[in-house]
Amino acid sequence: MTVGALSLLTPCVFPMVPITVSYFTNHAAGSRGKAVQQAVTYMLGIILTFTALGMAMALLLGATSLNRFAANPWINVLITGIFLAFALSLFGVFDLGVPPALVNKLDSLTRRQGGSQTLATLLMGLTFTLTSFTCTAPFVGTLLVMAAGGDWQWPLVGMLAFSTVFALPFFLLALMPQWMASLPKSGGWLNSVKVLMAFLEVAAATKFLSNVDLVWGWGIFTHDVVLATWVVIFVMMALYVLGLFRFAHDAPVKHVGITRLTTSLVCGTLGLWLMTGLVGK
Repeated sequence: MTVGALSLLTPCVFPMVPITVSYFTNHAAGSRGKAVQQAVTYMLGIILTFTALGMAMALLLGATSLNRFAANPWINVLITGIFLAFALSLFGVFDLGVPPALVNKLDSLTRRQGGSQTLATLLMGLTFTLTSFTCTAPFVGTLLVMAAGGDWQWPLVGMLAFSTVFALPFFLLALMPQWMASLPKSGGWLNSVKVLMAFLEVAAATKFLSNVDLVWGWGIFTHDVVLATWVVIFVMMALYVLGLFRFAHDAPVKHVGITRLTTSLVCGTLGLWLMTGLVGK
């Protein structure tokens, strides 16, 4: 659920909130009941799209296969590569996305006159899900990889929880458009959230690489090495939030407010706490 909430703060998702709410209000024709119906339909479109991924994962692999999947060193190498690719995407090195032709086709279907409004709203939910893939793919991939260590139900439950939290704000905002006035405007802070998530993806990659080391006996990515890497990552996160360094697509940090300062302190504290593990605690 936390992952679903965090994904709402990414740059390609958060700015879509006012657009989505505008769609709902423009097609409600002054009827609150119709607005509720469309909001529910739209939310279901998002939930069904994401949950279908979890169901496919569960049906194709199953519980026993999932456990073997999680323990296989080659799979862990692949997962490491996936996490690093996701991290590079979130760092802004390249974009993960679906073919523009597919997104445009779905979008044209939602705008077609004379069709079923319910179908159009469902397709719009699917369109939004695909459009937001650039930012949600790392979170969805992370969730499915984490689910691979449990029973077959977990991919389904995990994706259902993720998609419900992801879609719920759009339902609520469709019913109360006046909330829009209290939402913060999109901007550089959204990109900062994206970069922080990229650092966490790198940390996750080192964990799976250590699994490979345990099986193949490299003796490189040991417990202490991984822990030290995590310490460095959290320290870098703390410094990044304060604006002491930035990436090419980042705007300069002109003012360190209470939110940035608190986030930096949390990251720094976690780094110091992990550092105690290097001395046996």
